[in-house]
Amino acid sequence: MQFTTIGAAIVDIVVSRVRPMRGAKQDVEHIGLYAGGGAVNAALNVAAHGARVAVHACVGRDLEGGLIRDLLQRHGIQAQIPDHRLPTGKAVVMVDDSGAARAYAQRGASAWVGESGFPGLAHADVVYVTGLSLESQAWLQRSLAPRTARPFKLVVTPGARQLSDPAALHGLWDEADLLCVNAREAARLCGDNGPQTDEPSADVAERLARHLVRRPGQAILVTLGAAGALFFDGAQGHHHPALRVEALSTIGAGDAFASAFVHAWAGGADPQSALAAATESAARVIQVIPANLAGPLRA
Repeated sequence: MQFTTIGAAIVDIVVSRVRPMRGAKQDVEHIGLYAGGGAVNAALNVAAHGARVAVHACVGRDLEGGLIRDLLQRHGIQAQIPDHRLPTGKAVVMVDDSGAARAYAQRGASAWVGESGFPGLAHADVVYVTGLSLESQAWLQRSLAPRTARPFKLVVTPGARQLSDPAALHGLWDEADLLCVNAREAARLCGDNGPQTDEPSADVAERLARHLVRRPGQAILVTLGAAGALFFDGAQGHHHPALRVEALSTIGAGDAFASAFVHAWAGGADPQSALAAATESAARVIQVIPANLAGPLRA
């Protein structure tokens, strides 16, 4: 299977076991430098599952951009990553004792994915779109062939900027074969006045998923945190519970879940098998500090 991911390639500076500050300095358990961003996290995950992978992203002409390219090359991933005059994007990720994470992001070059186009999409079996700037989203929409002529499944996992402007997202949302969101994002896109929770019931999740369908044949994946996930195939919902594991960090869990689901689903797995594969993938990632299993960036 040829998998193409599109989105951010950034450096994550992860600080773990952060507690409320007392004074001007606080000792922490760990500070590490890792590759991150939705396109990179998804690419590393599906490559580990055996897919051939290409990444469309954008980094700066700097040390950090070179480290990201080197890591992808070591994992056999083709990098369609031009240099940009802006620096490589970075995020400082603060992880507390419960594993909950907060990120402070400088988008940098990652906001300019696709400025020079998206070559090679016609050779993909799956095009997996992660969070994009609105400029990058517009460039991608112009590059996509009409749905009737498209050789690949289009999967959209929107980011914060796209979710902040649902009207702008409609173009990709309409075109997607599969839309992947969490429960809060689903409620926001629906304009739903129901329960604002990360862990709604499967019935509530299916109701949200039905509202999200924009055309016949479109499928919806809604992750529900500790309550598992709901896949709506266009006709019925399929719920799968989460695995109970100790979470060291929640960063990257959504990328790990959605990309593993898509790899299995696009490969012909039935919904429950695809959900089970995704659940195991997310459980592995939340048991490590970074957003993926590739280890730290290094020269």
